[in-house]
Formats: sequence, structure tokens, C-alpha cells
Amino acid sequence: MNALVLELVEGPTLADRIAQGAMAFDEVLPIAQQIADALEAAHEQGVIHRDLKPANIKVKPDGTVKVLDFGLAKALDPAPEGDPAQSPTLTAAATRMGVILGTAAYMSPEQARGKSVDKRADIWAFGCVVFEMLTGQRAFQGEDVSLTLASVMKSDLNVTRLPHDVPATVRTALRRCLEKDARQRVRDIGDVRLAMQGAFETTVTAPSSPSAAPALRVWQRPVPLVLGVVALAAIVGATVWGLRPQTSVRPLVRFAITPPAPDWLAISNISLDLTISPDGAHIVNRGGGSDDGLVIRALDRLEATRHSGVGVVFGPFMSPDGASVGFHASTGGDSSLQRMSVFGGPAVTICDLPAGLVAVGASWGADDTIVFGTTQPDGLWQVPAGGGEPVALTTPNAELGEVSHQWPEILPGGRAVLFTIVPAGPIENAQIAVLDLDTGAYQVLVRGGSNPRYSPTGHIVYGVGGTLRAVGFHLDRLEVTTNALPVLDGVITKGSGAADFSLSRDGTLVYLPGTGVAGRGPQRTLVWVDREGREEPLALEPGAYFNPRVSPDGTRVAVVMGGPDVTDVWTSDVARGTRSILTPDPADDRAPLWSPEGDRVVFRSDREPQGLFLKAADGRGAVEPLLAGEAVQQLSFLFPYDWSFDGTALVFSYTAPETNDNIGILSMDGERAWQPLLSSAANEDTPALSPDGAWIAYTSDETGQGEVYVERFPDLGDKEQISTGGGRDPVWSHDGSELFYRDLSGSRMMVVAIGTEPTLTLGAPAVAFEGPYYLSPFNRQHDLAPDGRFLMIKPSGAATDDGASAGHQIVVVENWFEELRRLVPLL
Repeated sequence: MNALVLELVEGPTLADRIAQGAMAFDEVLPIAQQIADALEAAHEQGVIHRDLKPANIKVKPDGTVKVLDFGLAKALDPAPEGDPAQSPTLTAAATRMGVILGTAAYMSPEQARGKSVDKRADIWAFGCVVFEMLTGQRAFQGEDVSLTLASVMKSDLNVTRLPHDVPATVRTALRRCLEKDARQRVRDIGDVRLAMQGAFETTVTAPSSPSAAPALRVWQRPVPLVLGVVALAAIVGATVWGLRPQTSVRPLVRFAITPPAPDWLAISNISLDLTISPDGAHIVNRGGGSDDGLVIRALDRLEATRHSGVGVVFGPFMSPDGASVGFHASTGGDSSLQRMSVFGGPAVTICDLPAGLVAVGASWGADDTIVFGTTQPDGLWQVPAGGGEPVALTTPNAELGEVSHQWPEILPGGRAVLFTIVPAGPIENAQIAVLDLDTGAYQVLVRGGSNPRYSPTGHIVYGVGGTLRAVGFHLDRLEVTTNALPVLDGVITKGSGAADFSLSRDGTLVYLPGTGVAGRGPQRTLVWVDREGREEPLALEPGAYFNPRVSPDGTRVAVVMGGPDVTDVWTSDVARGTRSILTPDPADDRAPLWSPEGDRVVFRSDREPQGLFLKAADGRGAVEPLLAGEAVQQLSFLFPYDWSFDGTALVFSYTAPETNDNIGILSMDGERAWQPLLSSAANEDTPALSPDGAWIAYTSDETGQGEVYVERFPDLGDKEQISTGGGRDPVWSHDGSELFYRDLSGSRMMVVAIGTEPTLTLGAPAVAFEGPYYLSPFNRQHDLAPDGRFLMIKPSGAATDDGASAGHQIVVVENWFEELRRLVPLL
């Protein structure tokens, strides 16, 4: 009778231990040495493990390490359960090329490609295991097996994730173990074991005894000893040469990427518009025009890929392994953080945000959490990348003039976050701070700057006034070590403080070139558009225009412009082409609305107290609070939308804690009391009153996407859906016989014939005109003049949806870290 006797090994697996968190270096070193001993013994017998991973390693109670499953084969389960990165692999015909052996997260690139392997595959897996012990995170990660394999083959090792007490020799050894090209990888595990023990350290301690006999010169020693020393030096030198850090200076390379069409690159007026993956393999930017979405470009390919159907997109950011991109999406009144694979597939919601909010800056950490800020006066938030409820990290200090915390950057090691303190005044007064996640305390590092990004060279790069600047930064002490110096001019910078640049770990810089005037924003023109789509520009120079409104007599225009630090309401004489500022106060003022007589303008403002305000249209007199202070202390994002023809009622939108977007009505008589008009579980927004004041049109997402509805006013009833296939931002014709709205892409102005007497009758939606006019999730971006022409906003040059002009390019600078070191030397 035949029998197979196996040793029963007590104790947990190394995977069980790692699940408890990262291990200290002093604990890792003896385990790593014993694993290396086991592999060395196997390799000397001609045995290659092929499936080394923490689950195949046991640590006995006495500290003895056992490496298990040598030469064992596991059949591939067609529907494996659990973590796909730990999935078993087919091992039949194990010695042939074309058969994949091992486990995805620990598989060498040659294994992943099905090529023949040797003992260097075990050395790769050893490096992965040691890296995971030290960091608590896998060296190469992905959401499934295919993405994990893609990370193994394409992503670079992020050695900045290693704890700071890991010696340089060990860091170097790990890098050489994890070289993707097997020819550049260490060939013998014994050399790695010796390197981790410090055998190849070049620092020698001199003898301390003064009476020690002097050493003989080389030519005074016996010949055999001399030959031995020379041979040993050659062996050690070759090994150290193989383990040395690569220090060759690579040349600076600059080139520009021109999108295949203008609407393949859009520039927002608030958020960042592009990012590069940490491994430098992919560039992602916002799309524009009628299809919005994301444009993903692999730098090893000639063509980019456009991913649409995700709504209006803002602020793309990358996962640490470069396999996924996160972004803010606004669709039909819904606002959320989402993620998707750079290789395609559907988008997945990470968390919902209150309607009207935009995530201004987000950073994806190695621990798979995301830190982000929002446009709402608020601090930083943290949420699991896999989804969940956001948790507040910081609260702005109003006493110090802090309005919000934005543009976060999680630092290597995950214990701290860089971010921008947005001030109540000009954005030039913003400050860069660092948050200690262990204590929750933060401190200012740089005064005057925003949107900081950490460079592995030991610098912080940030934007100010269209210029990139840099300072030296000590990662352990969280301290600035040098003065700030300029490193690049001409980078598009927003009034929000967003500077359109991004860095990869391999030293690639990408940015959008532009005038770089902070707060100048995308330059747009105001145009009249008739029902046939013919355009006539207004006699006004380009500016960062939004929220245009035509006066009741059609002779004047009120519009918001982004100034160098805040937004203000301006008025313009259409015939003369002149303009003057209506709200010069140091506050964020927007969403103007003319009174029925045209003698006053209502607008929203963040001045204290926040709310709705009123001012004479000629600019004289003081600003009058209309709906502010205690009356709206639980509300946010108040926008005035329409004024009844008799001047007795004002309808506005607002956001409430329990019901999100709602529509309210404010009495303009007596005490000016307000009350909710439309408030439900759905988001209701963008109200518009019919000329006779008997009907109200508005947008609601009760069906799952934004649609336009109409019903009686002020006593609601006889509700009918106007749009089909999505709609937003309704406006009535001046005789009340038509209702106009924009489709969800913003590229088409739709029209529906409407009758109200004796009953409501509706025609079929039709296209009035179409074009790439400006669209924003904040307030209506068009208006209708008494002569039937539309006032629209068009970016200067051939337009895209949100501000990109024709011919705009993405600049790529490879090996930029060498330039950064030269321009800002570290002390």
C-alpha cells in the first residue's frame, strides 16, 4: 500500500498576519531571510516554486518559517470565489511555454504573458511578498484578475509606499527583484538575501584600537591571497552593480498632444481638466461638446478613446495602480463621485453628493480610500474607493478667514494629506497646508498658492497666478526645506485655485498651456442666436461669462463674470457695447434676475449673511438683503429664477438637508415671507413662470433623469411632462405659446408648442437650433429676449461645451524631475 506523509505545520499563514496590517521592518527581516533560504535551497535543486505568495507561507509559533506548496498544481476553478487577485491558476503541462502559472498579484510579467520562466519568477514573487509585509498592501493591485495582470505588466513599483525606516539597500534590492524585464532582475535569491542583510554596504568602520598592527599592503601579501581578494571584489562588485540604484540622467523631452477634434478637450471654470496615471501610462481629460464624458489616452498608442454616457464630468483623478479613474459626475440633477476602468466598462458610483456640489480636488490613496473637497464651504472628506458614506476630516477655521479646504493630495505612506486653504478674499491669498491623519491637526506650509502636488524628488509643486512653483519638502518631518521658486509659466489656472497640471511617479509632467491668469477663467463671448441658428455676437469683448439675463425691454444684459478672485454681477448696454460692475463688493455674487420693471436686480451672494439680495439696476444705493440670515440658515445654494409679471412673487431654488433641491416662493409684499412650493424626495430645480403667471415649468429627476414638467401656479395641479429623453433649464416664449428647454447634453435647444385654454395641450418636442454653447450644472446659462432671439454663451474660437477653444493642446514633458531638481535644489 502506498501512502503520502506530509508535515502538519502549526501557526497562521503570512497572509493572516498581513491582514492585521503592515509589519515592522525588524519583524519582516528574519521572515524574509528564511523565505529566501527556502527558495535558495529549492533553486539549488533545480526546483522553481512558481506560486510563492503569503497564503503559501506559514510562520510557526517559535518564529520558524515554512514555505508550502512546492510544485503543487491547482486546477483553475471556472468561477472562483473570493479575491480575484488570489485566484488559482492552471498548472497542467507546467513546464511548457504558453501556460500561465502562479497567482495574479504575485505573478512575474513573463508568467503573466505565458512565457517560459526560471528562478527569476520566484525572485519577483519574493519581492512582492516582502513589499506586502512592509506596507500591508499588494505591490500590484486590480479589481479583478485581468486588471491585476495589467497592473503587473504595466504599473511601476511605488517604492514611496515603503516605511521610511526601511534601509536604502533593502529598497534597492526590492526594486531589482521587481524589474519587469527579467534580464534586469537579480538572478540569484542568495544575492538578495545577502543584500537585505547589508552584506554589500560600502561604509567600513575603522578599527578603534590605536595599537592595532597596520595592515599589509596588497603587494606585501601572498599571491594566492591577492588573487582571492581580486576575485571576491569582482563578485561583490558585480552584485552591487546589479543592485545599484539607476542614476543616469535622462534627457528632457517635450511634445504636445492635439485632440482629434476640439470637443475632445474641455476646460471648466472651477475644476481640474486632466490627470496622468501614477505610472505615466495614461492621460485622462474631460470631453466637451454634445457628448461630454472622459477621454482616455494610452501613451503607447496613437489614438485616444472617448467614454461618454457618464454625464457632465469634472476633476478626473487616478487610482494608485493607474487602472482606474475617478471623477465627479452630474447627471439630471444628481451629483456623485464615480470610478471606471481605464480599459473601459461601466462607471460605478462611489458616493452621492448633494445636488449642485462639485468635488474640487480628489486624491486616491494606496489604502484604497479617497480624500476630496467640495464647492460648498466645507472641509475635506474621506470615502472608501469601493463605496460608502463620506466622513469629514477637517473643518475650516472661520475665525482665521478660512472658507473651505480643497485640492487634497494624499502623501506617500498615507499618514498625511496636502491641501489648499481657500480664503474669504482673493485666491492669491490661499495657503497650502498639511493634515496629519493620526492627530487630525493641520499646519500651514506655504502662504500664497494652491493645488499642491507631491513629487518623489522631495518637492511640493503648486500653482499661483498661472505659474507653477516648487519648494523642497521633508516627507518624514512634514516640513518645507527651501524657499519657493518658479518652475514653469503659462499653465491654465482657475479662479478657484485649480492649476491644470499633473505629475506621474516616473517624472512625467502634463499640463494645459494658457495665459495662466488666476481667475481669468475660460474666455467666452455672448451671442444672439435666432430660431434658424444664426449667430450675432454682442459688442462686448470676451470674458469669463455665465448666468446671462436680458432685461424686460431687451436693451440691457446682466451677466456674471469671473474676476481675479471672486465672481461679480455686471450689466451691459446692448446698443452701446458698454459694461459696468453692479456688485463690486469682495464677495461671490451670481445668478442675476431683473425685476419686472427692469429697475432692480436680484442675485445670490455668499456675503454674510448668505442668501438672496437686491440692488438698484443703475448700481446706486446699498445692497438690500432679500432672503438671508436666520430665515434661510438651514438652506444652501439659493438661486433666484423668475419674478411674477405683477411683481408680487419670486420663485427660487434651494438645497435643504433632507430633501436636496427644492423650489420655494417668496412673497414680495409685506414681510416678504417664503414657503416651499415644490419639495419632495426628487430634485426639483430651474423654475420658470408663464407670462400670465398661471403656470410653472421646472426640472425634476423623479423618473431617474432630469425631465421638464409644467403645472398650475401657485396652486399646483394638472401636472404634465414636457420633455422626452431628458431636459433641463426651461424658459417660456413671451406670448406663452411655446416652452423651450435644453437637452441633457446642452447641445440642442428644444421647443414644445403649448396651449393652456381651456385645457393644457402639448405638441411634440422639436429641435429649435443646436450648437456647442456653454452649459453648466449651476443655474441657467441662456435667456430669451423680447424679440425672440436667444442670448447664449459661446467659448472664444471654435467652441466646446465648457470652455476649450479650437486647437488647444496637452503638453507632455518627460523626465521633468531632472529639470525640477535643477531649478529647485534641495538643501
